[in-house]
Amino acid sequence: MPTGVARSFEILIPVLVVIGTLHPLNLFIEAQTGMILPQAIMHLLEPLVSASDSLPAILLSVLMCQIFWFAGIHGSLIVTGIMNPFWMANLSANQAALAAGAALPHVYLQGFWDHYLLIGGVGSTLPLAFLLLRSRVAHLRTIGKMGIVPSFFNINEPILFGAPIIMNPMMFIPFVFVPMINAVLAYGATRLGWLTQVVSLTPWTTPAPIGASWAANWTLSPVVMCVICMVMSAVIYLPFLRAYERSLMKTEVEKAKAAVPVAETVSQ
Repeated sequence: MPTGVARSFEILIPVLVVIGTLHPLNLFIEAQTGMILPQAIMHLLEPLVSASDSLPAILLSVLMCQIFWFAGIHGSLIVTGIMNPFWMANLSANQAALAAGAALPHVYLQGFWDHYLLIGGVGSTLPLAFLLLRSRVAHLRTIGKMGIVPSFFNINEPILFGAPIIMNPMMFIPFVFVPMINAVLAYGATRLGWLTQVVSLTPWTTPAPIGASWAANWTLSPVVMCVICMVMSAVIYLPFLRAYERSLMKTEVEKAKAAVPVAETVSQ
């Protein structure tokens, strides 16, 4: 038998299996519920979709992301892989409500995640990048110079691994809790009607104020929210950065003192 013919039969068999199993199941579900199979699945998932839009769900997803990242695991991929179906369902509902002139029902979408919780990348480190530029430690200033431009586009690996923040116990608290505080601020502002909700899907590399406004149909309140989140992030990061700087400077002094006797011995 020619190879092309054989391949067509290889494809035909699984197609027949799918049709022979799912089509009767679809007919049965439609007869019992009045919904076809995809509609029935979405109906079953409605409680999960509703729960995914709550503040506890937001905080849990952010906490998971930050903990994974701190351990050196790409938490963003894990969390967004879980949340994307819910985000897309919420986005569709918001767009339908916008088209109908109704109130937007959902808060937690990818634009909310990208532009309020991860400003400058995971951990909301764009304000930290600015702080590093004025650091008292030369190494950290260098990292700030390397990381500031990518941070505008939410790429912060130079800072995460260069400072470092990953597996650095002195930076654990701000790294984990800054995005969570931003989440509370943005969620609260949205529920109070101060912050326009997301209605479009934007590239995650869009700088936060621009991306936030774009995602919310080019309104101004997201820009203000981003600025507030950035200021809050800087305020929280600053004392931990200063403590980390002191530890680095102390280590450098100790190394310098230890190197002096060695140098004297060599010269003798």
